[in-house]
Amino acid sequence: MKNLLLIGLASLTLTTDLYAKKADDWEVTSSEQQFDNTSELVYKTTFVPPQEPSETSKNGVAATSQAKQTSEARKLDFRPEAKNANSNFWIYDAWVEFYGDEDSDGYFSHFSVGLDADTYFSEAQVYARLYLGRDEVFKEYHTTSTFTIYGDSSADYLVVESELLTGFTSDDYEVLIELYDEYTNELVAVIDGYNDGDLYLLPLESNNYEEVYEEPNVIIMTEHGGSIGWGILCLLPLLFRKKWIS
Repeated sequence: MKNLLLIGLASLTLTTDLYAKKADDWEVTSSEQQFDNTSELVYKTTFVPPQEPSETSKNGVAATSQAKQTSEARKLDFRPEAKNANSNFWIYDAWVEFYGDEDSDGYFSHFSVGLDADTYFSEAQVYARLYLGRDEVFKEYHTTSTFTIYGDSSADYLVVESELLTGFTSDDYEVLIELYDEYTNELVAVIDGYNDGDLYLLPLESNNYEEVYEEPNVIIMTEHGGSIGWGILCLLPLLFRKKWIS
């Protein structure tokens, strides 16, 4: 019985360690938009949390989740070289927009990256991996779904809007984008801050660093003693007069 108890405790500890977040873990939520089609939220994380039981509505039907998928992020300890790219594909342009700064410290947790990829072919299906880099270490924060590009058209651009939840300290980051052929999974194009200044020195931080300080409520109490003091002074002559007469 004692041995069974020890085994149970050991398995519980192992499970807890398995799902525990490490200090360098990160988590991001993103959505994509190409043309007028916007995806549902996708969570990118370095850990896979245990499955929670699905919520059910009053009629017993399982409720749909706002985020349809959770994918595991990876880290690059090297910068992909352009020589690995395929000359039939290239990334013509990329740009970044920032949204809101809750604590007004100049660093943003909510931003979007636009991507205009082109191809030698009339059309092709591709997907992209997006990374945030600092000190030559790149953290993947989103993998796009498959999208179609049409020759060198500028109307087929893709926008990925993201919110950094955890794992990114307040600093200047670089965006690196890898473009892959959907059918071969071959890396066909790369763009980063070296060849597009819009992707360099981006002031970002995860949401857990957005600290908004509220001014404490201060109650000021004042003593209104002036009028009473003057009233007493006015009564003093009357008191002395009464004593003198008596």
